Amino acid sequence: MEEQVISIEEIFEALKKRWKMIALITIVATVISGVFSFFIIDPVYEASTKLFVGKEENSEEVYNSNDIAMYQKLLKTYSETIKTRDLLTSAIKDSKYDLEVEDVSSALTVVPVADTQILQIKYQSKDPKEAEIVLKAISNNFIKTAKELVPNGNVRTIEAVEMPEKPVSPNKKMNIAIAFLLGLMVSVGLVFLLEYLDNTYKTKEQLEKELELPVLGVIPTLDEV
Repeated sequence: MEEQVISIEEIFEALKKRWKMIALITIVATVISGVFSFFIIDPVYEASTKLFVGKEENSEEVYNSNDIAMYQKLLKTYSETIKTRDLLTSAIKDSKYDLEVEDVSSALTVVPVADTQILQIKYQSKDPKEAEIVLKAISNNFIKTAKELVPNGNVRTIEAVEMPEKPVSPNKKMNIAIAFLLGLMVSVGLVFLLEYLDNTYKTKEQLEKELELPVLGVIPTLDEV
């Protein structure tokens, strides 16, 4: 079976012939993404805070490399402590919101900042005020718990919780851009598939090459009349 070779000219001709289909699919995909991003998907807000883990404020001892390494390792322990059921239950009670521990835990992110003594805590919610109040309750309860676990340690807030003004998701611009590109890729791929399945001869040159016979005449299309 002879391998069929498609020239650049034929590719452009195929795209030109079905440009309306390409435009329609791309526009529909972009519009659907825009509708979902602006009107259907609920915005999610994220509140965050940063805590510093170190020695007591009134401690006169200077930090050495062993102390820093110890507190950096302690961050991992604190990260797990924040997500414990008892701490979250207490925080939910203080926040006055009717929330489930599992839901709060899944919306909570605790990240030790690499090579520092800083712990970053984030909480996401569809209500920006809830995100602020719940995270404040979590951080306050954690500071109390940390003092009980490590009496000579000190956990203090270095970046206070603020009510988020802008949602972190959905990313409307990115969603629309992705939908546009996907729509374009799918439509172009569909054009190539249709061209591959179309076994008719597009030009007299193709027919002459395949049959090795000269073409005696060409019947014009209505567009050419």
